[in-house]
Order: sequence, then structure tokens, then C-alpha cells
Amino acid sequence: MRRGWTLLLALAAMPAFAAGDIAEWLVRISTAAREANYRGVIVYQSRDTLESMRVVHRFQDNIEMERVLTQTGLPSEIIKQNDRVICLLPRDRRMTVQRPTPKALFPGLTLERVAQIAQVYEFESLGAERIAGRICRGVAVTPRDQYRYGYEVWADEATAVPLKVNLVSRDGTVLEQMMFTQVDFPQTIPDSALRSELDPNQQYASAPQLAPSAPAGPLPGASPQFVDLPPGFRVTMRDLRPTPDGKGVIEHLVLSDGLSAVSVFRTRKVIPARVFQGVSQIGAVHAYGRMQGTVHITVVGEAPPETVRLIGENFKIDDADGAVPAAQPAVSGAVPAPAP
Repeated sequence: MRRGWTLLLALAAMPAFAAGDIAEWLVRISTAAREANYRGVIVYQSRDTLESMRVVHRFQDNIEMERVLTQTGLPSEIIKQNDRVICLLPRDRRMTVQRPTPKALFPGLTLERVAQIAQVYEFESLGAERIAGRICRGVAVTPRDQYRYGYEVWADEATAVPLKVNLVSRDGTVLEQMMFTQVDFPQTIPDSALRSELDPNQQYASAPQLAPSAPAGPLPGASPQFVDLPPGFRVTMRDLRPTPDGKGVIEHLVLSDGLSAVSVFRTRKVIPARVFQGVSQIGAVHAYGRMQGTVHITVVGEAPPETVRLIGENFKIDDADGAVPAAQPAVSGAVPAPAP
């Protein structure tokens, strides 16, 4: 009882953020999500999903390691080392590589990037809250327009590790939530805690995903044009990969406003009888598809439908016939974002 009153008094006495402190706190949160040691149990909830996961995260010798093991449903596991990802999952189950962990749900930020996103988001202190037995400070990141979702982030007062993250729609509806129910912050984490418990030689399929290759020079093929983008969005990455049959190329572009990200895929199709067109939704993710000549354009992102539609409808190609570059070895390049 005494400990409970102590926590309540600490929460009540915690001062609110000053305006300039919020930017520094957001950067601390982003850094801690990647560079702190932590382990615990996370509950992830969306409109039609409720999952529990055990997470172990270590940062040692400038190497980031993370292991995520599901606690509900069929066992599945993800192991990350920096940007390398390996999934172990039942052979008949599809699972996204980006699980809802602190690093996955909150992007890397610097003071410069916070200044950039402040053009399209507003920041506000949410005060203090107790999560997983820890005192946390909360910050709301609210969009200034209808083209992006907002965030509510509560981070541990002592370590700045985000212990609760809400993805919020314009009307205040919580679309997704990641929250620790148990957490601790060990000084060291042994290698054994990061080894898989599943046997990849039995009923599990290993699905590696490698980080893109180093930034390349000018890429061949048509240069896509975006006539009208939602405010703040810029092309931050372009990647060319062969199609599974090796007969074509899939071009992948990533557009970001510094916080939210949307992917655009472009590939040639021989006008199949059925092809995805229009807008669809799975949870907080919206997708938009259309044909331009013989090229199929798909836009996918955790963003409102207005955003994916605007990006897809304003994707233009220089080629007169809308051709996609000929098949070639995979190459990727980072596209510098223009100054705000």
C-alpha cells in the first residue's frame, strides 16, 4: 500500500514538459528503443488482432540484437541482428517481418528530423502514467492534416525505453497498441537469451530478409515522377529487384514524412484478367492499386486511404508506354531527401 501511494505521489509531482524538452525526449526515446538492453512481455492489439510476445533486446559492441517469440497461437519467432532479419514460423502461416516492438513501432529520430516532422505534426505532453510497474512520461504526436496517423508514446522515466505506443487516427481512435506488461533492464544479456528455441529443420520455415545493398549510383530505367504528394512526404529509398520468375523487375520506392512511411511498387503485367485496383484495408494498413499502360502500381502503408490514393494517382512515368526497366541484378540506392 505504501509503495502504491509513493508511486501516485511521484506521478502527481512530475512536472510537465517544457516545449523544447519534448523534442529532446522524442530523440531519447528513439535512441533507447535501439541502444538499451531490455526484456519483457509485450501485448499487441489492433482492430482484429490480440497477440502476446516475449521480447529480448540487446545492444552490445555497437551491434543490435533482438529476439521476439510469440506467446499466443502457433509458436513463431523472429531474430534480428542490426538490419538482418530471420523468421521462423509454421510453414502454413504468413507473418510480417516487422513485429510490433519498440524499435519497429517508433522510427529513428534526430533533433533535425524532429524539426522536420514538426512541419506536419504537433507535439504535446500527455503527463505521467504507470505502465508495467514503471513511471512513464507520455507525448502525443498529432498530425496537422488528414494525410497521416498520430502517435501516443509513453516511455520509461529512467531509461526512456518506450513501454506503450498507440497509433491513433484523426478522430482519436486507437488503431494499434503496443504495451509492455512486464519489463526489466538488465546490464548484460547473455548470448543464450538470443538463441532460437524453435527447430528450423522440423515444421518451421526459415525466411531470411537481408538489408539492402550499399547505396548505388544512378539507376537505369524510367524515373518516376510524383506530381502532387501529401505535404512533407519525400522519396527516401529506391530499390530494384527481379520478379520471382526472373523475367522482369519490381521497383520499390519508399516515401516518408520523417515519421510515417509508404511503399510504392511498380511492375509490368500482361494485363491479367484480375489485378488489384482501387483501395483496400487491413487494420491500419491501406493499399491502393491501378494500371498505367502495362504497368501495375501498388501503394501500401500504415496511412489513411487519402494518402495512398493521392500517392498512387499522382505517380507518373516518363516512358511513353509506361515500360518498366529490363531485368537486371538487384540494386538499391538511398535517395537523399530534399531540404524541408
